[in-house]
Amino acid sequence: MALLPVVRAPRSALGFRAWTPGCAMMIDSYGIPTPAEGEFIEPQALLIPTNGFDSAGYRIGYGGGFFDRTLAALGPATLSIGVGFELARLDSIQPQAHDVPLHAIVTEAGVFRPARQTEQHDPA
Repeated sequence: MALLPVVRAPRSALGFRAWTPGCAMMIDSYGIPTPAEGEFIEPQALLIPTNGFDSAGYRIGYGGGFFDRTLAALGPATLSIGVGFELARLDSIQPQAHDVPLHAIVTEAGVFRPARQTEQHDPA
């Protein structure tokens, strides 16, 4: 089942609703189409966009903090996979206390799994 994120409130974790082709959609306050109705469902895995990422699995997003709050709320059992480009790989993003590392990052070069995350959680 495919789920899409829904912003429920500013500075909160995202909710997720089922998406199917042809389902009713609405444009949220950020201009992003989201499912207009349905119950909120807890995801098993998340594909998360990255503007930058580092070897520890931390990412730079779009600045709203929604995914960090969501990952913190869901906990480490939810597989988190960053999706980005190899040119966005950085030495360090200088993570802050609220930043949550990803389990894996996929780029055009392949799948990268931070070593310290692989030891703590093996989602595969």
